[in-house]
Amino acid sequence: MSVSVKRKQIIQDLLNAEGSVQVAALAHSLSVSEMTIRRDLSELEKIGILKRNHGGAVKELSRSYEPPFALRRQNYLREKQLIAQEAIRFVSEGDTIAIDSGTTAIEFAMLLMDYHNLTIVTPSLHIAMLFLAHPTIKVIVSGGEVRKKEGSLVGAYTKLFFDNLYFDSFFMSSAGISSEVGLSEYIIEDATIKNLIMSHAKNTIALMTSDKFEITTFARVCRLEDITILITDKEPEMTLRQILTTYNIEIRVAKTQGEKL
Repeated sequence: MSVSVKRKQIIQDLLNAEGSVQVAALAHSLSVSEMTIRRDLSELEKIGILKRNHGGAVKELSRSYEPPFALRRQNYLREKQLIAQEAIRFVSEGDTIAIDSGTTAIEFAMLLMDYHNLTIVTPSLHIAMLFLAHPTIKVIVSGGEVRKKEGSLVGAYTKLFFDNLYFDSFFMSSAGISSEVGLSEYIIEDATIKNLIMSHAKNTIALMTSDKFEITTFARVCRLEDITILITDKEPEMTLRQILTTYNIEIRVAKTQGEKL
């Protein structure tokens, strides 16, 4: 991850936590010039993440605002890779699995290259492309309308495709997970497809970085009790953890080698 991307991620984290940021304070804490911070804020404003004001910026996200794919792909990359490493423990040779189009799911799919005799079904063109030269993994791509900047497929044909398929496991990510609503997505089409796939899978394994905790976006994907396992990078806070435990949802916290669970 570049220094610039990491800096913008820190700014977003502060906005999520506090609702606003100040140029002078950011410049001091990040050890850069105020001009650099103003440039960062301008770039984040262009993609709808914040609104600049005198001396700083305030959070400016609607529930249906979906950050650009390229930005999401880089955000929390190490955490996503750790989650992916934990998730492959739940894959066995010969499985038929569904993988959604989220950025954490892509990191997971990349680790499946060493497996054999899997059947992978996905609405993600990014994931499908990973396995073009793989000799034994069968990849089936859903039909549907291409979301060009996302590289995913949605719509009526996608739904019709998944209506007739069933899976050992569904590996999915989501835009938010909250104790009140459950899992949610930025757009209805994504939420609808994910909910359908879940209903056709023996197990649903949610791969979610901790910045998604207690976030609710536009369209509900499912209730908390509908998932089987949550794999994340940090232990959920008390309320969310208690509800997950009440529903017997297994929580797996991904760690680097040598760290204690």
